[in-house]
Amino acid sequence: MKDKEVLQLAIAALEAATGLHAQLTDRAEPEALLDIVAEGRVVRFVPTIKVVDRFQTLGTLKTKSDSAPYPRLLVAPHITMETAERCRALRLPFIDTAGNAYIEAPGLFVFVTGQRRPQRVTTAPAFRALTPAGLKITFALLNHPELVAVPYREIAQRAKVALGTVGEVLADLEERGHLAPDKPGPRRLLAPERLQEEWVTHYPIKLRPKLNARRFTAPDPDGWQNLDIRPYGAYWGGEVAAAKLTGYLKPERITLYVEGKPDKLIFAQRLRPDVKGEIEILETFWQPDEVRQPDGTVPPLLVYADLMASTDPRNIETAQLIREHHLSPAHRTA
Repeated sequence: MKDKEVLQLAIAALEAATGLHAQLTDRAEPEALLDIVAEGRVVRFVPTIKVVDRFQTLGTLKTKSDSAPYPRLLVAPHITMETAERCRALRLPFIDTAGNAYIEAPGLFVFVTGQRRPQRVTTAPAFRALTPAGLKITFALLNHPELVAVPYREIAQRAKVALGTVGEVLADLEERGHLAPDKPGPRRLLAPERLQEEWVTHYPIKLRPKLNARRFTAPDPDGWQNLDIRPYGAYWGGEVAAAKLTGYLKPERITLYVEGKPDKLIFAQRLRPDVKGEIEILETFWQPDEVRQPDGTVPPLLVYADLMASTDPRNIETAQLIREHHLSPAHRTA
C-alpha cells in the first residue's frame, strides 16, 4: 500500500478501536502533523509511515523523535505484540492498520496489542541497494564517498561483491535520489545522512544475518577492553567500539568482526561456545582500513548500526553521540 493509504487506514483503525478522534492538520509545516483529540484536549504528533518487520528500526525513529518539535508517531501496516512491547519500552508511540496502538501523554494512555494483520496489507517492495550485496556497496560508498567516481571493478573489490551487482545498485541509488548521475556530472552522493539512516535500518535485517554470527563466553569478560585484537584480524564493534569512540558507554556485551576464520582468536582467548554468551563474533564484510580506524574499531557507521539494532535505551543514547560526532557532514571522513 502507498503511505497515504496506510495512514488513512491506521487513523480509521485507531478511532474504531479506541473511540478517539484523529485528524491531519492543514498547517503549512515541513512534515504533516496528526492531532489526536481526547476529551477536548489535543495531542499533536509527526506521523512517520514505516514497514516494521522487526524492531531494529525503532531506535532510529526514537532518536528522530527526541529531536523533533513534536513527538513522532510510528504508523505501520502492522505492529506485532513483541514490537509493541519494544515501542512501549522506548516510549515510542505507534498506530497500525489493525487497530494496535500505543499513545502516552499527560492524561492519556492507550495500549492496544494483539490485533491481527489485515489480509490486504503487504510489505514494501525490495530494492537492489537493500539486498545484502547492495548494502555492502552502499556501506563502502558511505565510508569512502570518492568511490562513486571510480570504475565499477574497484567498487566491487572494496565492497567484496560480484562486479555485475555494482551497476544495478548504483542505478537503484540514482533512481531513488541517493546518487547524482555522472552526466552532466560529477557523480556524487546526495543527502548522505538520509542514506545512512536507510542503511542502518536495513543492515540488521538483510545483511547482519548473513555474517555467520556465533556467541561465546570468556573466562574473564572484563579483561577484553585492553586487548589488542588486530593481530587476530579482528575489530571491535557494538558497545566496546562505542566506548572507545565516545568514552561514554560501559560495555556489557562484546561484538567482534573478524576477517577469515576466528579459530586463532577463539583458541588464544579460551572462548567457550555459548548461545547466550556475552561475546558475539561475526565476519567482516568490508575492506578494513587501518589508517582510518587506528584503534581497531569498525567504521563508525557500523558501530551506530549495532547500537541502534539493540533497542537498548543506553545504547541508543550513545549512538546519537556517534551520529553527531562521527557521522555528521562536519566529521565525515572524505
